[in-house]
Amino acid sequence: MKKSRWLNIAKWSTAIALSSAFMATNVQAHSLWMLPSEFNLSTEGETWITVDATASNSVFSVDKPIALDQVTIYSADGKRHRMGSYFKGKRRSVFDFEINQEGTYKVELRPQPRYMTLFEMGDKNQRKRVFGNKQEAKVPSGAKNVRTVAMQSIAGFYVTQKAPSDKVLETTGKGFELHALTHPSDIVEQEESRFKFTYNGKPVANTQVEITPHGTAWRSAREEMELKTDKDGIVVFTPEKTGPHLLIISMRNDIDKNDASSVLADSMGVNYHLTFEVLPQ
Repeated sequence: MKKSRWLNIAKWSTAIALSSAFMATNVQAHSLWMLPSEFNLSTEGETWITVDATASNSVFSVDKPIALDQVTIYSADGKRHRMGSYFKGKRRSVFDFEINQEGTYKVELRPQPRYMTLFEMGDKNQRKRVFGNKQEAKVPSGAKNVRTVAMQSIAGFYVTQKAPSDKVLETTGKGFELHALTHPSDIVEQEESRFKFTYNGKPVANTQVEITPHGTAWRSAREEMELKTDKDGIVVFTPEKTGPHLLIISMRNDIDKNDASSVLADSMGVNYHLTFEVLPQ
């Protein structure tokens, strides 16, 4: 994975080295994405969307299937929406859902964080790890530099039937969130768009963002945009190509001692993947 996807690795040297091994034990060590058959619809009445879901090292090339039991679909009115048919194959997962309201739907895969406790042992400070949060991990006596890391990978996209709506864009101030300053269904080539990212309501500031257009398998260069959020957690971008794009932002933060989640972990890492469509002018 490109170094640009990880922030502040230096100050995390021990934790990140071991958490990388942790992430490699599951498909979320790859880029995680969901790609719908359509992002914007103008059809009359009810219609169906089909979605590919996978984890891969390349953009929109299937590699490993992902579990769909933690995918949540929200209708334009903000209520949870039923998934239709689904299938987990050898290289990708697929599911369908019905569009039966005008407005914007949100689809998100947001599993619970996974925890790993890191420590050093012996005169040579050999690095060790055990799975579990600060309450559960069984750390041997004599362990040094004990530190618990929480990791979460999130993937999402939006689909709009006719005019865009804002209900599913509302934020809660909890966890990692996208603030769509530009509506995901209104991103146009050669026009400036803006997203804001927060964690527990606070800006994810000075964090690297990578946006890659589809078609990487058919060109010699990825042609990604390498950007950074500002002090308010805002990233500004102007896409040059139409079609599906994948945005990846990776946050690594120490957890404040006054935060309730500090009883479970010392640090939090989130890998967020947003799939969106760039429309022609």
